[in-house]
Amino acid sequence: MIIPRESMQDVLERSRFAIRWGGVLGLVCHPVYYVVWTYILPQPYDNLPLRLSAALICIPLIFQARWPRRFNQYLLIYWHVCLIYVLPFVCTFLAIRNAFSTMWMMTEVMMIFIMALCIDNPFLLMGCIGAGMLAGGLAAAASSPAPIVLSTANQSDLAVLPVVVLCSMLFAHAISKGRIFVEKNRALQALAGSIAHEMRNPLSQLKHVLDRVEETLPALTEAGRVPALSGAGAALLYRHLAHGQLSIERGLRVIAMTLDEVSAKQIRSDSLTYLSAAATTRKALDEYGFADKKERGKVRLVVLEDFTFKVDETVYLFTLFNLIKNALHHIAPLPSATLTLTVDRHAVTVRDTGSGIAPEILPHLFEPFRTAGNSAGTGLGLAYCQRAMRAFGGSIACKSEPGKFTQFTLHFPPVTESEVAAHERAVTERATAVLKGKRILLADDDAAQRARTRRSLSKVGAEVDEADNGHVALTMLRDAATYDLVLMDVNMPVLDGYTATEQLRAGRDHPNWNVLVAAYTSEPGNIARVLARRAGMDDMISKSCSVIELFASLQALFENGNRRHLNQRFDDFSGKSILVADDDTYSRLVAKAYLERFGASVVEAEHGQAVLDRLDEATAIDAVVVDMNMPGMGGLETAAAIRARPDAYANVPIIALTSQSDIGSVQACMNIGMNEVLVKPVQVGSLYACLTRQFAQQGGGVANMHDAGSEARRAPALSRAPGPSASAGLAALAATAEAQWADSPAAGQSELLDRHQLGELAALGLLDASFASGIGQLRALIAQLREHAAKGDLDAAHGALHLLLGASGNIGAKALHQFTRQIYPRTLEGAWPAEPDWLERIGELGERSAEALHRYLELTSAAQGRHEPLEPLEPLEPTKQAPQTGNADSASPSGLAMREH
Repeated sequence: MIIPRESMQDVLERSRFAIRWGGVLGLVCHPVYYVVWTYILPQPYDNLPLRLSAALICIPLIFQARWPRRFNQYLLIYWHVCLIYVLPFVCTFLAIRNAFSTMWMMTEVMMIFIMALCIDNPFLLMGCIGAGMLAGGLAAAASSPAPIVLSTANQSDLAVLPVVVLCSMLFAHAISKGRIFVEKNRALQALAGSIAHEMRNPLSQLKHVLDRVEETLPALTEAGRVPALSGAGAALLYRHLAHGQLSIERGLRVIAMTLDEVSAKQIRSDSLTYLSAAATTRKALDEYGFADKKERGKVRLVVLEDFTFKVDETVYLFTLFNLIKNALHHIAPLPSATLTLTVDRHAVTVRDTGSGIAPEILPHLFEPFRTAGNSAGTGLGLAYCQRAMRAFGGSIACKSEPGKFTQFTLHFPPVTESEVAAHERAVTERATAVLKGKRILLADDDAAQRARTRRSLSKVGAEVDEADNGHVALTMLRDAATYDLVLMDVNMPVLDGYTATEQLRAGRDHPNWNVLVAAYTSEPGNIARVLARRAGMDDMISKSCSVIELFASLQALFENGNRRHLNQRFDDFSGKSILVADDDTYSRLVAKAYLERFGASVVEAEHGQAVLDRLDEATAIDAVVVDMNMPGMGGLETAAAIRARPDAYANVPIIALTSQSDIGSVQACMNIGMNEVLVKPVQVGSLYACLTRQFAQQGGGVANMHDAGSEARRAPALSRAPGPSASAGLAALAATAEAQWADSPAAGQSELLDRHQLGELAALGLLDASFASGIGQLRALIAQLREHAAKGDLDAAHGALHLLLGASGNIGAKALHQFTRQIYPRTLEGAWPAEPDWLERIGELGERSAEALHRYLELTSAAQGRHEPLEPLEPLEPTKQAPQTGNADSASPSGLAMREH
């Protein structure tokens, strides 16, 4: 019955539920059965003291959660001792004393299988059953008033027991294997979710960087000056930029798919819409990021019979992306292999002439974490495809012949003509309510296209004017009355749509300079979308779309008003009021500087109750950014209280800031109703992308749901962070400090600091007195940590470590932050860090980091021309002995293991 020490804790945690309920059953069943076999269905023999003793030893199992922590290591041993006594010992003893009656032999068999349910290790099971039955037999023989004689029938019955024991061992082995498989899937699921969350932030930040690069690139044609790049050079830069943005978007889509699959997120039925199968499948090929033209040349689309299906377009694209990716992976080694997508009769097939799939794998192909020949895959893609098709009311099937082909078939339920007609009427009615009376300028050199579009827009009450080239359109916009929308073809004679839009945006002395402009084009690909954004256009609409799709796109454009003009790039959150809650002052300061850089007003709170107080005041809040671990009311409790409110704030976007990136912490945030989770230290791109997504989904924020007087009650705008030019100047000064740093003696300590984070702080103008205060805060927290460790106060030490984790990340103390992040999770479990020298290392890293940051601040101040002396750093106190790593009893009585984080 010896269990390896390294697995004892895992076995115990897995068995806690069985231990508790096993104790309840043992306590109840033995007295009940004594009454039954003695008074209701009398048997020859029963033993009340034996029954009561078996019941009493089960009581400690029921209250296992209240065992002193130092006795937990003996709980698993006590559990198996109880099993031996309560089941095989008692049952065998009573079976022998009842002369092996049929009822008691049945009880003996049942006992063996109950043991198999409680013990999933077959050898441990055999040992426990054998020990209990042997002890029970010897006790029965010793206490029997007459010698025990086995009849022929008894011998036959007993001969069956070894077979039953063998079967129970096989049963236990099967249970063990099944449990291992389930736990492996859970571990892979948690890993996939954790990686996805970790990767979303840097990808979002990189997308933000590419968007900013897009804004600073020269236009292909820029009136009034000679471009710095040739036309071919600028076009090549745009092509690379578009490819990078498309790759990041695909990465974010894969992450979204992974998170949806590991969390089993339901596909909302209200997101389904009626689309053309051929057009949507063609869109998937247009948007898929093929590696090169050669790879694209292997893929073709065949439309035998188009049909209408009801799907979520994004989810359907994800599904095809996954099938295309898998097929391209398998046909890559085969030069002549091809991939064909076929649309025909309520089905879309994806067929490749690659290596095929082995027959034994096909039945398990759609199970999570199953892959076929792709060691780099997670095995989640096909499971997601199956769940998506079921949400559409359809199915997915696969057939394959090794060495010949693999074909996935997506079957969609039929959509009746009356259903499509009803949908089109509904879309037309909604579009009419938005577009009726709107004045639209249609600029296109194709007269037939203009006529078709004008007739369509007239059906919804729009007033349409026409222009046959960009120059005429620009003249009409500058000289005529106000327009509500321009549908601008991008390729026109005299003046193309891109240039016309750039010149329109450049002149602010006419009423139409800020009119909504949609690129109306037949050009595929992401490059046209990038050029349209760069020119100042608000959206891109394909000429090949149906009338209903045109109506829906224009309705969304008017309702969302998603302007992305270059002149607004530092006012993206202008008019927004964002509440930042964190008990760490420096963390709030950094977040505040980030948000004010984009035009937002920031309201601060130090804890959860302060958040609720701010929401109760007469100030409109558009989003809440909240730290998860704060004194008093933490982030989870705060989010739950907000979601329970009866007012508009019940739906306000809530962004969680946390130092923990494990899937459990992330899932807890999502389950309570938070919208997104960011892992500290939060960088500007991640926070910007996160809030942009939320404001887009919320339609502009909670402030829009308040009455008209809310704007007057809004908190006054706080002092703005430096604008773009000032930020650039500060960044240049920081670069000068970097050069001086490289020549300084402290350069050897570069592994201590996060240079990217320090660069962002410099660009935000935060390398000032607040930065010096942040350095002092690091040292003060380490001093507090030493004091708490000397007193053995684990609860207070956990709080200090939490603050140190956030402060070190935000101020750029990389090495200190990484080590604190390493030891912090153990304090959440109610134990001191496992590293015996953790306190000494914290002190050493804190001292070295403070010195390096102080030197960095001196160099930056000198580069900025500030010569006021900085306060010298005083040496930290010597490190005192930390508590022993295994001493968890010094935690506060409530125990950190119960802390919600």
